[in-house]
Amino acid sequence: MSLRAQLEIASDASERRRSRRRKLRIESEGSAGPGQAVVTIHDLSEEGLLVETASALSIGEVIDVVLPEAGPVQAEVAWTSGRFFGCKFRKPIATAAVSAALLQSPASTTQPSAAVVEKALQELDALSFAIKRVTRAVDQAIDRLNKPKD
Repeated sequence: MSLRAQLEIASDASERRRSRRRKLRIESEGSAGPGQAVVTIHDLSEEGLLVETASALSIGEVIDVVLPEAGPVQAEVAWTSGRFFGCKFRKPIATAAVSAALLQSPASTTQPSAAVVEKALQELDALSFAIKRVTRAVDQAIDRLNKPKD
């Protein structure tokens, strides 16, 4: 599951908050305007979300997330790993809000390339061979254990 979204980067100088806030809006279509960055929400739950973006977010930074059925909610960046940011909602959101957001997730229309499929098949064949080899070794060990001692 992944959702396209926009992250508003520009902060309002008139606000007197201690920390900078950013607003995340889930979108069905559109392009990023000035002061915004396109993000992908890879995972969404009642407790938080996983966001991918080229924008720099800091641990502890608060973002405002606008979700269908939930409206604006605040999430704090809990961890970062490159372009990925794990965010925890300050207050859990309703399951209905998660479901409504998931309904906006576009169905995947991309098919893996023939090379990707071929590589996956080769890896599965190698794994199958390794499983057979281990099974054979286990069977031999069991046979040795069950062999009567002279």
